[in-house]
Amino acid sequence: MVSPGVLPQRLLHYQLAKGTKSTLELEVEGTLTAGAIPPSTAPPLVFSLEIVVDDVTADGHMKLTTTIQELTTHAAADQPGAPAATTAAAALKGLEITSLLAPDGAITDVKIASDDRALSEAAKAQVEALVQAIPKLAMPLPSTPVGIGAKWRSSRALGPVSPLALQSVTTIDLTGVAGSSITYEVGSTVHGADQKVTQDGVEVDVNSITGTATGRGTFDLQKLAITGTLKAELHMDMTTGSDRTPMTMTLELRSH
Repeated sequence: MVSPGVLPQRLLHYQLAKGTKSTLELEVEGTLTAGAIPPSTAPPLVFSLEIVVDDVTADGHMKLTTTIQELTTHAAADQPGAPAATTAAAALKGLEITSLLAPDGAITDVKIASDDRALSEAAKAQVEALVQAIPKLAMPLPSTPVGIGAKWRSSRALGPVSPLALQSVTTIDLTGVAGSSITYEVGSTVHGADQKVTQDGVEVDVNSITGTATGRGTFDLQKLAITGTLKAELHMDMTTGSDRTPMTMTLELRSH
């Protein structure tokens, strides 16, 4: 806790009843810049999701199932990757992703539900983008009562779908409270130790990992109604043999 804010103050926590159902549209856009090569922009994806609370445990954790109802892209037909994204979209309808939401906003155990369908590499990439986005849909909440103007900080490991071991430190400013809805502004830093990853069977050294993210939005802690934006940028150096390439990845999430 950095500052508890003004009075009145109250304890904030997610409290969703079993059977609670909501719909969410999540837009994901990303770019990748490698050295002097012009930025590569992935086709922007729009996920239409249904989120259902399957059960609530004795300690208040909520078991969620997120179903992809629709997946579209606003990319032009001739944009690189757009045809594959469009083709893959049809294969993902009905795919389910399970997760566990804690009362304090931590989302863990994000998994693709057992499914017999065979997915293309493009479809797998789209699912991975969604799996990476889901933990960012809930805001970490403090363990003590707060009021408007409160500021708190939390640290989380990012993953497990990312091949990189990353840690984020997030600072949240509470800008409003109305019933079960809260409004906020958020800023994060991302860092990671120097590490090795394997890409296409080749071992790569990853160094100088830094990143930032900013956003704002509104949460309804009882209805899973989420509106907001988040912009993130990650920098690193990737070295294979004697070749070192600076990399920059950007991501923008919009939920409504």
